[in-house]
Amino acid sequence: MPILIDSADILSRTDAPAPAAGGVGPLRTCIATGEQAAPERMIRFVVGPDGDVVPDLARRLPGRGMWVKASRAAVERAVARRLFARAARAAVKAADDLPERVDRLLLERALADLGRARRAGRAVAGFAKVEQMIGRGRAGLLLVASEADGDGLGKLGASGLPIARLGDAAALGRLFGREHAVYVAVARDDAGGAFIGRIEAGAARWCGYRQNGSS
Repeated sequence: MPILIDSADILSRTDAPAPAAGGVGPLRTCIATGEQAAPERMIRFVVGPDGDVVPDLARRLPGRGMWVKASRAAVERAVARRLFARAARAAVKAADDLPERVDRLLLERALADLGRARRAGRAVAGFAKVEQMIGRGRAGLLLVASEADGDGLGKLGASGLPIARLGDAAALGRLFGREHAVYVAVARDDAGGAFIGRIEAGAARWCGYRQNGSS
């Protein structure tokens, strides 16, 4: 069986900030679970101009941040129990589809990084092209659509390269100008850019969010 990369492990080695003095890094408290974690393991929300709760995945929007564990279950809980209003101490509005919106935004961010790798000539789609990149020793990361299963996935797993799921075949296909793409390979990073860490982390964050929800 192929081994898919673990989301917590990828985030710990690519996204986590350097510890502060004394070994304690910056922590935030989840308004839904009460857990404390580094910002990279949380999702920041702010109140928009119209009083709507807005996801701030880049953690750059102005305003007081409200932090939720990066899992769909936690966001669903915050919405259902009106915890954003409690945290903001105001009558803010958290849309019922906020958990789905966060899911979509996380996927779009990861796909945007993959799109940059493609435009730089460092990502290919299609099983044959992926095999060629692996055979030439150029591949550093393999991405598969959520539908991927069976022999194809098993063959890629035998390569020993890290494999991550990212979106469905239609979403991956759009990046490469085709109807569907189930298998994608990203070239090992060189002086031309550092794509793998960002794409790995984005895929892990998206998968981790989806694995912890009611749907």
